Amino acid sequence: MPSNAKQFYEFEEFRLDVENPSLWRGNQLVPVSPKALEMLILLVCKKGEIVSRDTLIETVWKDTFVEEGNINYTVSLLRKLFDNKDIIQTVPKHGYRFAAEVREISQNGSGPVSTLSPQSTPVAERKPFRWVFVSASIIGILFLTSFAFFWRSGKPAKAADISQGQNTEAMQVYLRGKMVLESRSVENREEKAIDEFERAVTLDPTLAIAYAGLAEGFATLAVKIPYPKNRESITKAKVAADKALALEPNLAEGYVVRGWLSRNFDRDWPGAESDLRHSIELNPKSAIGHQRLAQTLAVVGKLDEALSESQIAYEMDPVSEVNIGSRFPILEARGEFDEALKESEDFWRENKGSNLAARAVATFRYHKQDYQRVIEIGEDVFGKGPNKTPFAWLSLLAASYLKTGQTEKAADALMKLETLSHNETKATYSLAMNYAENGRIDDALQALEQCYERHEERLAWINTEPRFANLRNDSRFQALRRKMNLK
Repeated sequence: MPSNAKQFYEFEEFRLDVENPSLWRGNQLVPVSPKALEMLILLVCKKGEIVSRDTLIETVWKDTFVEEGNINYTVSLLRKLFDNKDIIQTVPKHGYRFAAEVREISQNGSGPVSTLSPQSTPVAERKPFRWVFVSASIIGILFLTSFAFFWRSGKPAKAADISQGQNTEAMQVYLRGKMVLESRSVENREEKAIDEFERAVTLDPTLAIAYAGLAEGFATLAVKIPYPKNRESITKAKVAADKALALEPNLAEGYVVRGWLSRNFDRDWPGAESDLRHSIELNPKSAIGHQRLAQTLAVVGKLDEALSESQIAYEMDPVSEVNIGSRFPILEARGEFDEALKESEDFWRENKGSNLAARAVATFRYHKQDYQRVIEIGEDVFGKGPNKTPFAWLSLLAASYLKTGQTEKAADALMKLETLSHNETKATYSLAMNYAENGRIDDALQALEQCYERHEERLAWINTEPRFANLRNDSRFQALRRKMNLK
């Protein structure tokens, strides 16, 4: 007769029940979301194996639309649950691996005990998830409440913490806002996220993390709005960031967003660097903290440290397009075009639909003087319809057409770029590159001055942009660098 004993998986001080999905620390139920729990079960059952992003999507998010950010976010939650121990390892460019020693043990303790092999308990043979002994509502309350402490301290909530009167409804609203802000598929995501964060702080005016979320929302929105119309959003972002830190002086997220505001809108590089370094001191496992610090260090010429920080961010979250993409301008600034081309082509192979990946490959092909390949990629991208960064493609195409003697096409692409520049400062910046390379120094410097007056964020990269080589020795260019606080 079959045994009635149930099997559990034990690792560290935790016990994982697969049949009635739940995670326990000793005799205490650990609050964890259903998707995070399902991901954990998959990783444990494949202990020692590398679990790819595709496998996670097909197993945990089957028949559901999911963005890379959801996977990253769920992995981050599990790591915080385990006090950021090296239990869930990132395997760069491949996926994740569960690294802790795992034992399979019967519920009554009388059955055999064995180390779990990668082939044990295939995921496809698991029974459907059934929340039998704990109601979904209790799990939800515990889970949402614990998030406040995940975010505040980077450690899992304890039972004593949960009883301290946190406003779980406010936390739930904040989390909803965070998910909306991180989703690329939600239309007007910034405005919708801001609505959620504002409701969260209304429900709980002491919830510091919600003010940090509000600051992120307004800061993200300000990037999309042309200057000076974005002044109000910038001011609101700064007020919210200051409020978050006034409520909780050791809130890492508060320093992350305040440092990013200093970098993007104030050109206060020392202030940005200081805040971002402090955010990492408070939370060394913050991928976004390392990524933003890398970008800040790069524009002030600290390229070795910038590359190191970007590598840390990438290793923490290797499937994040932001972390991967942020390495490219750093490698470009260092003149490491071969390495950048290799990384960008690897990225493009794995993300064929990514505009960022295609543009990175085209950029480094351009630097390698493979102009025909740039044209092939650019014409293919443009042939597929509207594009989010037409200014970048037109700039590359105009230059590549000119380099290959296709003067009419070059003139047409440049004219389109000039038209875009009337209303888009990113196009003005791209146009300045073409002018500089074509020897139109006065026009290039005038375009860059317009970028300065209109607070174009990309101007931060003038020190390191290779296509501005013809401007380096011009006194007007050097004066612009001083105005930008870039020595």
